[in-house]
Amino acid sequence: MLKITLRLTALLSFNYSVVVLSNNINVYQLFIDLNSIRIMNKYNEVVLYIIISISVSLLTLFLIYFFRPFIEIYLLHFLKFNFYFLINLISISTIYIVFRIYGYSRLYLLIYLFLSSLILYKSESI
Repeated sequence: MLKITLRLTALLSFNYSVVVLSNNINVYQLFIDLNSIRIMNKYNEVVLYIIISISVSLLTLFLIYFFRPFIEIYLLHFLKFNFYFLINLISISTIYIVFRIYGYSRLYLLIYLFLSSLILYKSESI
């Protein structure tokens, strides 16, 4: 339970940092989609940032859980960091494409990928 909480907290904070620190980020398309199905009726960027951060974090943890049987043998000792990097890349790109998030900082995104992969790799020993 501690490992999941640590991972979720780290992924949430890193992803929220990417979204907040990106100067030209555009989340208005996500608001339009949520407004059309009557989930949100008032534009609030902070709520949208939190939705994005939670979505990326939960998808990352789900993919790690889903692919766990496939990595146990080969990736146990050799390429575990690369596996976490790939999972993070798949998660963030999927959510950003599906939610139509534009204008994020590519530098902060690379820092996110590296730091979140490092946290996931190091938290494996807990």
